[in-house]
Amino acid sequence: MLRLLGKTNIDFEGKRHMWMAISGIVILAGLINIVFQGGLKYSIDFTGGLAITLRTTSPAGQPPLEEDAVRATLDRIGLNDSEVKTSRSEDGEDLLIKIKSESRVRTPESLIRDKLSALFPEKWHVVPDDQVDLNALDKLRNISYVAIESELSEAELTNAMRGVEIDNPQVVASKNEIGKPVWLLAGEGRDAASRMRRALVQEHPNYRFELRQIEMVGPRIGSELRNQAILAAIASWGLIIIYLWWRYDLVFGVAAIVALLHDAIITIGILEFFHYEISMTVISAILTLIGFSTNDTIVVFDRIRENLKRSRDKSLKEVINDSINQTLSRTIITSGTVFLVVAVLYFMGGEVLRGFSFAMLIGVVVGTYSSIYIAAPILIDYVERTGHQFTKTMKNK
Repeated sequence: MLRLLGKTNIDFEGKRHMWMAISGIVILAGLINIVFQGGLKYSIDFTGGLAITLRTTSPAGQPPLEEDAVRATLDRIGLNDSEVKTSRSEDGEDLLIKIKSESRVRTPESLIRDKLSALFPEKWHVVPDDQVDLNALDKLRNISYVAIESELSEAELTNAMRGVEIDNPQVVASKNEIGKPVWLLAGEGRDAASRMRRALVQEHPNYRFELRQIEMVGPRIGSELRNQAILAAIASWGLIIIYLWWRYDLVFGVAAIVALLHDAIITIGILEFFHYEISMTVISAILTLIGFSTNDTIVVFDRIRENLKRSRDKSLKEVINDSINQTLSRTIITSGTVFLVVAVLYFMGGEVLRGFSFAMLIGVVVGTYSSIYIAAPILIDYVERTGHQFTKTMKNK
């Protein structure tokens, strides 16, 4: 087996209480920081918001619009908590944008139709875009509009448009494909989605933006996702305790779970300190870390069990120190490899994976540390306080 280090004889457990105290201070500081910030900072996945799909068309000879450029535009109009992803297919390039918003979006088109229905019922009807003069439509290419046929006068329509909750209301005369008069009622919405679209058009005038879809992600769905993530973590911890109880001893399972709680709390505390939101990708990183940390802890526990059978004349502290030293090379290689890969993901993976990779970076370090200074010391303190002998428990396992 590849060994990075030669034989080592480090007294890891000699200052275990100091390291446990440091962990306690870090956890306490993280909890205090969360309290002063008003609780955990959840992403749109949990708080609810708008999921918007924009089809973008790049001008000839120019590259597609970059995600960072879109984020910079959203930051300038106060939508700095938005999530931006790019989806490319044969049909075109879409921007998938999530915006925090507590209110349901009412597009300018729906507001205009509601006003016309309230003031002039049955005195107008909508004309499809493919039946309207293209020159008139081109003037309103970046403004929401409704094309209608009606005997109403321009003054009546203009007066009606003043009562619609939109900006820049316009009434434009046009014609349909057979030359019959058509009115184009246009305006700009005041909601986050409309402001976003206007800002993108103003800052990237050479690109065309077509609103494809708007979905409302309610907080109820977010709470269900959060509850499912918590239940997944609790279920995994329960199965870990049962497995370690059967394979080693009940206290081994308890020690592993305490170490996992330690890892999760510290990771979340550091994420909050650096103002990362708790999103589904971060939750997936924490669940991944539970598996990674458990694997590292079980490797140490397995060596402890083997050494307890062979070194019956040594104290538990000496056996644990020997076990950690014997697995140290393997731990450094495994954790170091994962750390390097995740570091590349953090610096090169883009903004979308930044929260996931940062959580993994912290979790890999904390998970390795907890196997040595949290899980193992619990075993030593348990034996010192109760006089329990693991050698009897391990004899037939």
